[in-house]
Amino acid sequence: MSSPGTPPQRLLQARQLIRDKGLSRTDLALLEDILREGARDLEPLIEASPQREAQAGESPAQASLRKNLGFFLAFLHGFSPRRLGEARNAMGLVMLHSLGRLGDQAEAAHRELLAELKQPEWVTQLLDLLASLRAMSLAPSEDQGSLRLLWSAFLADHRDAFRDILTALQASEPGAATVTRLNAQMKAVNRAIQGQGRLEESLSRLAEHLEACIPAEIHSRVEPLLLLEHVVSHLRLSLVRPLDRGIHWPAVEQVRGSLRWLWDHLGWSLPRMDADLFRDSMPPELRRLLQQLRRNDRPAFSLVARALAGHISLLGLLESLEPATSAGPRDRYAAVPTFLVLESELVRLAERAYDPARGESLNPSKPETHRLRAFLRQAVLSLQQDQSTLRGLLQQALAGQDADQLALTLDNLRALLVNHQKQLMGELVGIFSPEVQNRLFPESPSMMEEGERLRVRLQRLWEQVPPLQGQLLLHLELQDWPRLALGLSHTFRHLLAFRRSPEFPLMRRPDREEAERLIEEMGQLLESPQDVPQALRDGMDLLGELLRFLELFLLRINARVPLIRQDLEVAQESLRLITELRNHPSGAERTRLSHMLIQTSKRLGVRDPQALALLKRWIRAERGQKEGPMPSLDQLAGHLRHLALRLEAALG
Repeated sequence: MSSPGTPPQRLLQARQLIRDKGLSRTDLALLEDILREGARDLEPLIEASPQREAQAGESPAQASLRKNLGFFLAFLHGFSPRRLGEARNAMGLVMLHSLGRLGDQAEAAHRELLAELKQPEWVTQLLDLLASLRAMSLAPSEDQGSLRLLWSAFLADHRDAFRDILTALQASEPGAATVTRLNAQMKAVNRAIQGQGRLEESLSRLAEHLEACIPAEIHSRVEPLLLLEHVVSHLRLSLVRPLDRGIHWPAVEQVRGSLRWLWDHLGWSLPRMDADLFRDSMPPELRRLLQQLRRNDRPAFSLVARALAGHISLLGLLESLEPATSAGPRDRYAAVPTFLVLESELVRLAERAYDPARGESLNPSKPETHRLRAFLRQAVLSLQQDQSTLRGLLQQALAGQDADQLALTLDNLRALLVNHQKQLMGELVGIFSPEVQNRLFPESPSMMEEGERLRVRLQRLWEQVPPLQGQLLLHLELQDWPRLALGLSHTFRHLLAFRRSPEFPLMRRPDREEAERLIEEMGQLLESPQDVPQALRDGMDLLGELLRFLELFLLRINARVPLIRQDLEVAQESLRLITELRNHPSGAERTRLSHMLIQTSKRLGVRDPQALALLKRWIRAERGQKEGPMPSLDQLAGHLRHLALRLEAALG
């Protein structure tokens, strides 16, 4: 345990990685401060027990295996069958495909390592046989008769492997004695299978003899990977119910315990923060801004550093994900645990880095404090909405049991979350320097830009579907069922394309769920109906309901533009009045201007409570003359300037 004042080991390792990049002493001190502020949030996602340490050096295949196993373990730690709902069967596929991918990755990692060490084929067979023996020994207890049959079949299947290993050992230097011991132990195992001895003890001694034959230089590096490969294969089989082909959910706990033991045995760790990513995410402009903030306002620096570290960690995880549409069905389902880990990380970021209570420690005399406090509340709402969107869309995609729809959902969610993380980072930096925000995040879409994308996509859908409705109503009146069926099918394809578009997740949850329900019901009506005419009539009713929903939704979106323009005019007029008020420190003219400012600015309170709160603070200061009017007026003016800039950007 480190003594008080000694940096923890993880901080020392991260510091060494950053120092190796050749940064200046000032930059190094800044990055150390950021790491220290975020140390509580950047603990490894999954860490091995302290008794084991991972081997130095890691191949690409082993790095991929470690990352995916770590995410799967993190998913299992928060897994609960009670939360599955309609996605229960699909989550079974997620578990099976995840274990299948881990098994293939473990095989690729150990093959890559053996090729690197240039070992002969018999060594590979020996390691494989030893790992198989140990995996079999982890199986749940069976009655003695069944157990003897299982081991008899196992040894019969591996007869050729035993023969090849014994032949290779015979040619080695101490081979004769080793082969004699192995033959004697094989005979003891055969006698135990026939009931003339203790089977488990005989097999354990056979495994010990085989382990003694492995070359010492590769035993510690390759054997754990092979054990992982075979244990994962066995766990995958233990999950499947033999009768109904469902998932045996009590076995999930066994999977979690076995994989956790293997993780500790390997001594692995899955950090939340990658040093290279951290270095690349801190360009010189941002480092200079943070250095200035650290000198002038230490509490604000602590809050900003912790939030930026959390965003960089999440962005690293998001950007490491491969596109799901170009992957096979197995990899699509196997990617779901990582997204569920992302969901918990979003909640973690909102509760830790963006806790609004942390704003109480900020200096109220600083001009950025009120904007930063308001941003904390806004960021928490944004992160919670992203978490809700992620879980809702994943549940819908899994419940549909459509691998293509799942792939589109995963890719759309990834793009949405990346944009929102960059957007929050940009807005956080923009509180202190809009210039740095524009240079570092020029392509990060704002909420208003995302809303405009959604509006344009809905407008395009509105231009496509209502013209078809007139033709469909004519076909319905004439009872031309074939043409009506073709027309409804064509309309449904337009709706399905919208549901699969990147803009669909941008809808708020109630609207998105309503649109999803209507589109889903139309698809069910058109899929092999028993009474075709009645199904087509119901489909037309549903289409009318969906068009009314789209019309109201578009009206709500389009109504925002005049409101934005109105708020911009009010903010600009309030700023003009504040400028005139500063030129009249006293007298009747100041009273008249104060009254006009109150009447003008209070109209912003409907959509901007922060402006109303600052206006009330200025009124109290103006009446009481305790704080002096100018500081409160400066805070109101600063907020109005920032509001006007945001509204101007929203209007383009």
